Amino acid sequence: MMAPTHLRPGFVLALLFGMAAGALYVLAPPLAERVGEAMERRQARSAQLAMARSIAAGRAELAGRVPVMERVADEAALFQKGLDADALRQRIGTAIREAGGAIQSIDVVTETIANGRQRLTCHVALNGTDAAIQNTLTEVEAARPRWLIQTLRLHPAAAQPSDGPVMLTLELEIDAYADPTHP
Repeated sequence: MMAPTHLRPGFVLALLFGMAAGALYVLAPPLAERVGEAMERRQARSAQLAMARSIAAGRAELAGRVPVMERVADEAALFQKGLDADALRQRIGTAIREAGGAIQSIDVVTETIANGRQRLTCHVALNGTDAAIQNTLTEVEAARPRWLIQTLRLHPAAAQPSDGPVMLTLELEIDAYADPTHP
């Protein structure tokens, strides 16, 4: 018969510490990596939250500024001081001629809107090459205070030259806004 073997308490304790250290050695790197990633995500979310809070804090102030800025921008960008039908007809005609177009007709209709201001609607027909048409549209879009193109029709001109580039007819309806009370 075999005699029972007794393990010494020190050996058992060393064996348990060894197994715990081995398990810790195997499990610690993935655990540390996950903890690091979680901390990075938390820091990124904290930064986003701080940014959102600062934007929300400034929102009330900005909301108070918007109506004032819109009114100032609209006044300066849209209403021309002292503009009348003859002045608009002359400015549009000059822009078309400088762009290389030939005016066929130009008519202006005046309509009174709020606060004594006016909407001037200009109906224009012109002939030109494709480059002249493109230059005309560029001039109209670049005009300050703004001219607003309401309708645009483009078709081949009725009379085409026998040689040379194709002529096109451009029909525009342009709105301009005027404040005739303050020249």
